[in-house]
Amino acid sequence: MHIDPDASGGRPGGGGARSTHPRRADIQGLRGIAVTAVVLYHVRVPGLSGGYVGVDVFFVVSGFLVAGNLLREHARAGRISLPRFWARRVSRLAPPALLVIAATTLAVAVWAPPLLWVPTLRDAVSSTIGVANIAFARRGTDYLSTDSPSVLQHFWSLGVEEQFYVALPIVMVVTLAIAGRRRLTAVVGVATAASFVLCLWLVTVSQPWAFFTLPSRAWELGVGALLACLGTRAALPAGWVSRAGGWLGLGGILTAVALFDETTVFPGAATLVPVVGTALVLAAGSPRAIAPTPAAATGPSASTATALLARRPLTAVGDASYPLYLWHWPLLIVSAAALGRDLRPLELVGACLLTVALSVGTHLTLERRGIPRLARWRPRTSVLGGVVASAGVVALSATVLSAPVLSTDRPVGDPTVAEVLAGPVATPFVPRDMTPTLADVDGSLPALYDGDCHVDYDVDVSPGCTFGAPGGATTALVGDSHAVQWFSPLAARATRLGDELVTHTKRSCPVVDLDVEHPLGTGDFTDCREWGADVLSRLQADPVDTVVISHAVSGYRDLVAETGDFDADWEAALARFIDALPETSRVIVVGDTPRWPDPPAVCVSAHLDDVGACALPTSALVDPGAEDADRAGALAAGASWQATTDWMCTDLCSPVVWNHLAYRDTNHLTDEFAMRLAPRLDALLD
Repeated sequence: MHIDPDASGGRPGGGGARSTHPRRADIQGLRGIAVTAVVLYHVRVPGLSGGYVGVDVFFVVSGFLVAGNLLREHARAGRISLPRFWARRVSRLAPPALLVIAATTLAVAVWAPPLLWVPTLRDAVSSTIGVANIAFARRGTDYLSTDSPSVLQHFWSLGVEEQFYVALPIVMVVTLAIAGRRRLTAVVGVATAASFVLCLWLVTVSQPWAFFTLPSRAWELGVGALLACLGTRAALPAGWVSRAGGWLGLGGILTAVALFDETTVFPGAATLVPVVGTALVLAAGSPRAIAPTPAAATGPSASTATALLARRPLTAVGDASYPLYLWHWPLLIVSAAALGRDLRPLELVGACLLTVALSVGTHLTLERRGIPRLARWRPRTSVLGGVVASAGVVALSATVLSAPVLSTDRPVGDPTVAEVLAGPVATPFVPRDMTPTLADVDGSLPALYDGDCHVDYDVDVSPGCTFGAPGGATTALVGDSHAVQWFSPLAARATRLGDELVTHTKRSCPVVDLDVEHPLGTGDFTDCREWGADVLSRLQADPVDTVVISHAVSGYRDLVAETGDFDADWEAALARFIDALPETSRVIVVGDTPRWPDPPAVCVSAHLDDVGACALPTSALVDPGAEDADRAGALAAGASWQATTDWMCTDLCSPVVWNHLAYRDTNHLTDEFAMRLAPRLDALLD
């Protein structure tokens, strides 16, 4: 989320420049509600599961204010100065943002595990140059997930708005020059509608690209810009219509904050609730919409939502909303990273108090004193100063976050086949010859990910990729990404024996006939069931010698809603799938692997000489009910079932086994470790 401190009034202390436009105190109050909702959502306060919609409130407000300011400049001067506009954006938005980025990189270097240094440096660079949103979309980041969030993840919205601030003024200048203001309203309206349609489609195809990128988010800022273009025509009629509209809009925002959660399809049609709600509040607060009562001399009637939003406690929070938003997220994430666990209630309170202190300090010094002085600079000087300051922040980040030490100087050596078969041996330190290295853990993927063989969410037909040598015995690998874990050793075995390996795998999708919710919260995963049916028909039409099935069984516990008894549903569905396979096919079900609460590699990077500090009891990393259901379903259909936990864990599970980093994230093995376990698979298949 980005909180643009643009001119909601003429008081420089609020972060805006002097303006002839009357100050809208209700907008500052609206900002106060929005930033409070977001902060409390990130602090995990019960009852505010939809607090993330504060971003949508700010998008609408920012579009309204910026378009309104540009239109007033055009009416006053007969033109819009793009250099002056962009210089104002730089002078107002860059100083607090660069301060927080610099402070965050220093904090990460001092307190966070070294494995977070390189991704933080990467995100610091993308945030500084205004493309963090694109970087997060490319990585497939799930903003609503709590799984290893970036310490600068909240800068995605600055990217959206900064890109909007480049596009909108150009569109306005060109349209006003060619066709005038009336055509501008039509152009903004059409662009807003097109962006909304794109958003509805894209969220069903790629939620990260729909969530993070300007084309699918521009409609929210466009709604605000459209209100500004309509001017007094967008104001609600004075009297009861205005009062009702204001309360309805505010109620819509608060309803979304209370009722939306991580399962809401977002952004999508649901986003209309906070967006339309914000538009109604803005329209109700227009001077024309405020009835001429005796109180009008000092503000709107006390019975209106506008009056409530204009009260000092809310406007005070709104005045400092930009630094509040910038500071709160890094404080929460760096604190949790330093402690190696989620923050406890009192620690969350402490983080919030520190956020308030830093935000108030930033507001009183930088926003109220420093930024007004920068606003007097010539446009060229402002832009040049922003470029120099940005370069300085990037240089600082590169200096303090470069070359972290990620291993000891002691080697371990490769285990023999006999040692692998004898059982796992935890290494109490990070060996010099560990593979993959901590720096390379994210890229430790099987080759099946390189092409189109491991299909994505929206694919409902299996490509049936083949490896090895046609003509020999044929093995089919079937399942989700946890089946893909075993691709490399199975492919190597097929090549060695002159056999053939066929793969049927799909992202976050079990092959069994259960109705699965989409992992990204975009409704029923219909492509998954259709893909599973396609795989079964292929295995029936072209039988193979051996079918190897593996799933992240426990990961579907919250995504399957059949009878309400997941264990029984999984057992029955797996048995049905195996029973439907040709009798000539031998079926082996490979059990699931441990599931960690947090990526263990991060902890390992902070305990190079004491990896045991990162080990956890094996019983805490397995779902016994899901494991029993998987075993029972396989055995009921006459298949073999093999537990894998004891291949990598004893009573304790260690992230480092022999000279291997075992896990690349919370629930997938590294490719190198899976290859080391090849003798286990050979023994099972032989």
